[in-house]
Order: sequence, then structure tokens, then C-alpha cells
Amino acid sequence: MKQAPLLAVFAHPDDEFAVFPWLRRAISEGRKVEAVWLTDGGWGGQDTVRRRAESIAVLSSLGLDPVSMHFCGEEWQVPDGELHLRLHEVVPRLLERLGRAGVGGEVLMPAWEGGHHDHDASHLAGIRLAQARGARMSQYSLYHGQGLSGPWFRVLSPLPANGVVETLPTTLGERLHCAALCLRYRSQWKSFVGLLPFYLWRMRRADAFWRQPVDPRRTAQRPHEDPMLYERRGGPQWADFATATAAYRQD
Repeated sequence: MKQAPLLAVFAHPDDEFAVFPWLRRAISEGRKVEAVWLTDGGWGGQDTVRRRAESIAVLSSLGLDPVSMHFCGEEWQVPDGELHLRLHEVVPRLLERLGRAGVGGEVLMPAWEGGHHDHDASHLAGIRLAQARGARMSQYSLYHGQGLSGPWFRVLSPLPANGVVETLPTTLGERLHCAALCLRYRSQWKSFVGLLPFYLWRMRRADAFWRQPVDPRRTAQRPHEDPMLYERRGGPQWADFATATAAYRQD
């Protein structure tokens, strides 16, 4: 029996750190696995070519064919941090590239969680892509700041409002391997200095990796009632994000 394909949606190169085991399992099951990145990853003048190469190297080590990696954000010159302003352009092009009707399978997308505005915008794009393909929709958390203040955040932490949590049990060795893979994103060492301690804290648990279903109607609501982490970090205000993405949030 032909296995259902998996399409993983990412906002930036290195966001795949949140789903390594899901990708590896799908590949081991013989499923067709593809990945798409929706921004160029060039925040602050970063080298987009280097970031792309790091993601290719890491995911290739998991068994993903580079031919199945689509760096559309770089190709379409979508600046890191501006995806919510470019959805009107990105979504139609994404559907043309990867929205083949009847493909089915699963689209795995960043969670609706208020951590980074590009992640939430990728969630909206992922919904449209899954609907076009007739695919199951799943979401994964990267990080968010619900219940916290200042610079603090939670990593790989599901929001209860996003639905039932399905965990993917992993061995300690598998989780340590995931942590080691994070060290291969050398251009992002500053980000991982802050992120990796929280990631390692999650790695102590066999249920560190999980996914939740996606209900498009959730996007009519704020991810949570606290200030968004991206607001606290100098990103757009929720009101501005909501206005820019109104056409893609569903009642």
C-alpha cells in the first residue's frame, strides 16, 4: 500500500529542530517527505546561502532527499520577519508549486502560538496548502511566551487551546541526537545559545516531541490572551499582524 506523503512547512531554515523525529519516522516508513521554507532566513543580514546549506546537510543526514527541499522564501525573496506582509503573494505561488489537488497525506505546520510572527504566518499558509491538497493538518510548537513575561519563553510546549496532543515517544539516544543536530546550525549559534538549554530540558522526557490537529477556525482568535512573544521582542503588534493576515484567518 502506498504510504501517505508528508509535507513539512517551515518559516526559517533551522525551524526543523522541532520535528526531527517526525521527519525521520515518516522517511523510515517509506513515505514521500517534502519540506518547504517560506522566508529567506536573512534576518539581520544573515547569509541565506549558508542557512540553506545547513538545513540541507542536517535533513539529508536524516534521509531526506535535497530534491524534496523547497526554499521558496529565498527563491521568492521573502524577507525573514515579513511573511505576514507577503501572504497575498506567497500563498498563490505556494499553491501553484505544491498545492496539487488530491495529493492527500499530511501537512505539518508551525503551531498557532504567538511565538514568532513568521511561524504564525506559516501556519496560515500551511492551512491553505493542506486544504488545496486535501491533506490532514497537523501543527508543532517551536516556542511561545504564554504565561511568561520579558524575554522568557517555552520550547516545544503545546497550547491546550490547540487541541489534543499526540506524542511521538523517543529514546534518550534519539533525543540526544536531535540536540546534537542543533549544533550543526553553526550560523545560528547565538539563537541556540538561548534556545538549546530549554530544548535540552525538554529532551529529558520521552514525550518531548508531539503534534496537534489544526482547526482553521482557531485562527480567528488570538493564539493566547497574553502579549505575543514577538510583541515583547520588538516585532509587530498583534493588531497589526491580525490586520495584515485578515484574509487568511478563518471564522
